[in-house]
Amino acid sequence: MGLEINLLGELELRRDGALMALPASKKTRALLAFLVLQRAPQRRDALCDLLWELPDDPRAALRWSLTKLRPLLNDAASERLQADRERVALALTDTDVDFIRVRQACAGDLGAMDARDLHALADLFRGPFIAGLDLPTQP
Repeated sequence: MGLEINLLGELELRRDGALMALPASKKTRALLAFLVLQRAPQRRDALCDLLWELPDDPRAALRWSLTKLRPLLNDAASERLQADRERVALALTDTDVDFIRVRQACAGDLGAMDARDLHALADLFRGPFIAGLDLPTQP
């Protein structure tokens, strides 16, 4: 598995099992989590409204955040973070996301899973959802 993103607990990003250092900016980490959860292209202006307030330059802040995320998410095999003038999207190609795994398991027949599989799902929960990523001034 190439890339792993964990949202169930503190936000983590792993490449080939190795923990990667995330940007210090909580807003940049929140942007990553938001794009993972949305799984659809997002308008730049909506992302700016969501995470950056005026009078700062929200579009510049978004561009800065994208430059910090791009080398963490993209590699020679996959351009996962895709952005154009209007939209930003995260293609989860060759990416394992703990939250998505749990959601897919819950949508299936949990009764058909054996105890080992259920324990493996339970082990994905390392703490509160995206722990430590609170942004008090943001919705």
